Amino acid sequence: MVIRIIFFLICFMLIREPLMAQQKSSMERLIDRTYSIIEGDSAAPRKRYFFVLPIWGIAPETGIRLGVSVGYLFRVKHTDSITRPSLLRLNTQYTQNGQFSVRPTIDIFFAENKYNLKAQFIYNNFNENYWGIGNKVSENAKENYKFRLNKLNLKLTKQFIKNLYAGLQLQYERLYDIRFNDSSNAPSGGVAGINGYNILGGGIAIAYDNRDHVYYPFKGAYIELSNLSYPQAFGGNHQFHNITFDARKYHRLWKENVLALQLFGNFNFGNVPYRQMGTIGNDMIMRGYYNGRFRDQHLLAFQLELRKIIWGPLGIVVFGGGGNVGRDVPDLLSTIKANYGVGVRFLGIRKEHLNIRTDLGFGQNGIYGFYFTMGEAF
Repeated sequence: MVIRIIFFLICFMLIREPLMAQQKSSMERLIDRTYSIIEGDSAAPRKRYFFVLPIWGIAPETGIRLGVSVGYLFRVKHTDSITRPSLLRLNTQYTQNGQFSVRPTIDIFFAENKYNLKAQFIYNNFNENYWGIGNKVSENAKENYKFRLNKLNLKLTKQFIKNLYAGLQLQYERLYDIRFNDSSNAPSGGVAGINGYNILGGGIAIAYDNRDHVYYPFKGAYIELSNLSYPQAFGGNHQFHNITFDARKYHRLWKENVLALQLFGNFNFGNVPYRQMGTIGNDMIMRGYYNGRFRDQHLLAFQLELRKIIWGPLGIVVFGGGGNVGRDVPDLLSTIKANYGVGVRFLGIRKEHLNIRTDLGFGQNGIYGFYFTMGEAF
């Protein structure tokens, strides 16, 4: 019923667009007054933005989830039009069943974009569903387990020539206090890292980025290739190697409507702990699938999204794609899993075109997922 209502509302907005144009001037004045409070006026534009968003949801394994996302958007050098916006963000949530999560994130562009620093720390005292390893795991294999997680990602890149970045990255992860049900066979199933692990890895990242905007590109491309090596000499108890690529392309179609495309690959070689494997499903790619519903050594996925401004600060998107995980690279091209969905956008910060988004994604066998967050999926 909820799905039908959402589709009806989107169709209604599309039909209503010509009618709303007749009221555009009066509504625009109201919208401008609202944004002037958020962004300041032309004489004294606001250079920094502070925002707070609720986090909410409900799932069988967690019960009701409530939290808050606090953000701070600014420019390190606001006197030029070159330096891109930077974002500091803190997400935290608490569940009805007593789970807790906190995720501070930073993404800073220094003056004239000469350097870009990305960092995220994650602490989870949470639980999730586990189906095992493979791209054909039965739904009946699902079981729930609890865990604690500490994770740190760091990446610092330098712009050597226009639009071309290269630099170093570091990742640390500790998974511990694993608690499966007493009747579970998972702890003795031989899956790497299933009873906990420590890993520390380092590597390089190279990226080409000529997007016209960071948060809502109308044109341009973003292509990143990175690798991380996790030797036991660094103190970890699993030795493996990871290669990831992320290719995105944006086409402006008409007015402010955009066709966005993405191809994403995650390839792992060696003794890979299971939570470092390629997984299908999250709020960024393969929307509609539970994160980790399918998990294996490698992941390959693609998606496209049509983004349309409906009226004023409101927009909609239609997206679709497919992907797969596999033990070997050729497995990725068999039994490809499709996903599709729709979403609604509300323009939170007009100057930076930073959207608040809600997406409803669907996967195979009638599964679906609902997402509420800030910023586009890609």
